[in-house]
Amino acid sequence: MTVPADPTAVADEAGPLLDTVLQDWTGRCRHPGLAVALSDGQPLGLDQTAALVLRGLAEPMTEAEGLHRLVDDGEFTAVAELMDMSGRSDGSAGAALPREVLASLDTRLDAVQQESLTTVRSRVTLLQRRASRSSTALPADLAQRAEEAALRRRAEATALLDETEAAVHRAEQRRQQELRAELGAAELSEAHAAAVLACLEANEFEAGRRLLTAEGIDMHGSSPAWVPRPPRWDPALGRTLQEILSHYPPDSVPPRHDYLTRYVRLDKSDVPLLQSLRRLASARHETSVADFTSCLSAMLGEDVRKPVTFRDAGFHTLLTGLADARLPDLPITDPGGVDLWVSPADAPPPAELTGPLVWFVPTAGPAPATPPGVAAMTAVELLRVLAPPPAGLLSTPAHRRINLLRLLVPRLGPRGLAFPAAGIALNGGTPREALAWLLDLHAVIPDAAVVHALDYESEGQPVALRMLLEEVLPPRSADGRLNHTDLARVRTPEFRARVRSAVADGLPAEERAALGLAYALHREEPFRGSDILSDLPLAGLPDDFPRRSGQLFDAEEVLDRLCRHGLLRQKTHHDGTSGYRTLRAGLGALLTDGAAEQAGAAVETLLQNLEQARAFSRAAHTEKAVRHHAHQADNDLAVILENLNVVGARLEGEDAARLNQVMQMLPRLGGEQIRTSVSGYQAPPALHDLGELLRAVTRDVEFNEGVRITFRTELPDGPPDEAPVLAVRTGLQTAFENLIRNAAQAVRSLRADPSAETLRSGPDIVVRLGQPETEPQGWFQVDIEDAGPGLTEEERTFLRTGEHLSRHGTGGTGLAAARGLVRDAGGRVDILDRSDLGGAHLRVRLPAAGDDPAR
Repeated sequence: MTVPADPTAVADEAGPLLDTVLQDWTGRCRHPGLAVALSDGQPLGLDQTAALVLRGLAEPMTEAEGLHRLVDDGEFTAVAELMDMSGRSDGSAGAALPREVLASLDTRLDAVQQESLTTVRSRVTLLQRRASRSSTALPADLAQRAEEAALRRRAEATALLDETEAAVHRAEQRRQQELRAELGAAELSEAHAAAVLACLEANEFEAGRRLLTAEGIDMHGSSPAWVPRPPRWDPALGRTLQEILSHYPPDSVPPRHDYLTRYVRLDKSDVPLLQSLRRLASARHETSVADFTSCLSAMLGEDVRKPVTFRDAGFHTLLTGLADARLPDLPITDPGGVDLWVSPADAPPPAELTGPLVWFVPTAGPAPATPPGVAAMTAVELLRVLAPPPAGLLSTPAHRRINLLRLLVPRLGPRGLAFPAAGIALNGGTPREALAWLLDLHAVIPDAAVVHALDYESEGQPVALRMLLEEVLPPRSADGRLNHTDLARVRTPEFRARVRSAVADGLPAEERAALGLAYALHREEPFRGSDILSDLPLAGLPDDFPRRSGQLFDAEEVLDRLCRHGLLRQKTHHDGTSGYRTLRAGLGALLTDGAAEQAGAAVETLLQNLEQARAFSRAAHTEKAVRHHAHQADNDLAVILENLNVVGARLEGEDAARLNQVMQMLPRLGGEQIRTSVSGYQAPPALHDLGELLRAVTRDVEFNEGVRITFRTELPDGPPDEAPVLAVRTGLQTAFENLIRNAAQAVRSLRADPSAETLRSGPDIVVRLGQPETEPQGWFQVDIEDAGPGLTEEERTFLRTGEHLSRHGTGGTGLAAARGLVRDAGGRVDILDRSDLGGAHLRVRLPAAGDDPAR
């Protein structure tokens, strides 16, 4: 045996050959480490290959077990390659795996890949949110690269996102340092600085900066913490309502235990309410319910007595006194009162009483289940609200009002949050204070930064705030806590798109145009109404459009409305004049996205609306003019007929007959004919029988013009009178009347010419209805031929090019008008060569309507 002089050289030569052999060996499935190394595409040395094979031998497994291990490790590309090889049965790659094993592996591979893809998408979304809050620019293709990597190899996607997360973390650290430095240099109160610091610790940098630079913030104003919550109810006070009320003044029996006296130690001012509750518990009728409701309203600081109605085994009235200046506008805090239903637990309020509604159940048992919009309250829960606070704290109507709302608002559900199709106006104190009260009423304990972050995201805009709260309140934790991580749901692209649609899509076009221009062009600096008008050409307003502001919209009025909607802010310029500015926080950034496109679409809508308004105006003026001229025509016609009657009385024979014929034609010039024609033109297109229409027109022209007209139907199929067309009848009738009358006038002109040849026998005009030979199914064809002098080639050229030609003092507009009317019906008019009758030959083509009127 010959020993190689250089073993290293032999190993180098064997490397590529070994890689080739291993790449075609399905048995490497039993060695997951080797399979992963080969899938990387890098050449392996002998030592590395031996180590990987030995590692696999140390943990023996079948090919299927090896593939499952690779799936668990996220080596998806390697698994797909090996499964493809294991499915072959050509013998070169080893024994093929059973089909059911491959199918199971394929299903599991797809499921694990989808799980990996979901994880990657979640991480990318979170990184995008963090990057947005820290003003960090992420690669535009990050999501695509991460998803592609997740389908190849889980470790590759994890490494990519770990690297991106590290970059975002460094950016967050820099923002923390910058804002903490600004906070240290700012002269803020301790409470104000603590609020800013809470935002920074939650990485709510934009909310923290906005709070840091805000002026006039009262950090020591009224807050929910100043109103102590009522104590938990102790069932030792009794099982029935009568037993419980026996411990309350004025004639009270001391409770069994001294510690229970804290519940029943009430003021004299509460005695009327207690007495009314006793009467209500013993006998329910209109008077007892009215007494109880008025005493309850008095306890809340409102001395009003409302009427009571008995219906459906219960009593309906209004409860007043829940309005509070510190709170936002909620349906339940309507100053006019909220619906109150008083009944036992087995008589729920009628469904037609829409929420919000308070259902008072005079019992000591638990509150019954209620549908959304209804909040049930028992007598025991009311007594709990009446319980005095701990020693040293006041019990005022305002405090009891808040505690009563704390009981009712969470039970109302979404209907208690805002009026239908309306928002939540933070009209109490500062927006942050009102927002804190609102969260408190919904039994939510927010993190320190959540109130400021919600204020930042919504900027107090009512609709946006309602949508934010509807999104974050339902899924809060069982203990009622809401932290800044819960805000992730309101920062997704899908939710932001819904908010943008809710606050902007329903605005009138002029408001959408002004809003889009403001956020597209004036994001940083204040602006005036005149600036918006000057910007309109940039949004698609034609350059030749009149520049007077009132012709498109009143900019100042529109911008004031946007301020009332909470989408803009009023701003005083340096020169003391009033102006406007955009929102600078979360909602402002949201409205900036797509602002230019929104403005362009709104301006296009405005121009269309303006054109429609002008068309309506023109139609109104036209109708007024028609009425005036029709009335004048009636008066003139009456005078003409009166004079002709006088002349006709002196005529006899043929002259009298001719005059009588003229007088029968004259009503066509009267006002009724004008009104009928105009009304006919305004009618929508409808199905008409073209044959019937042509018969009527030919008979009318033949009588009035004194010519002989022959009408023939040459339709190949179906009954001869079925030729449906979709058109405005008056327009189509006028078109054919013009064309046939032109032919009649040509015939009469030839008769009046002394140099003309003797008139031949037969018809003067022939009108034929048929179908064209080239397109017989979809069209009708009407040929009009006359025995007049015909048209010269020059005259035909004039008429074909749309020029007017007149031989009879009409200005030559008959053919032009007929062409337009036929074109409106979808057809056309052609001028052919000389007719066999010796005169002109016109052809009209109209689309057949078939059985569908929509054609």
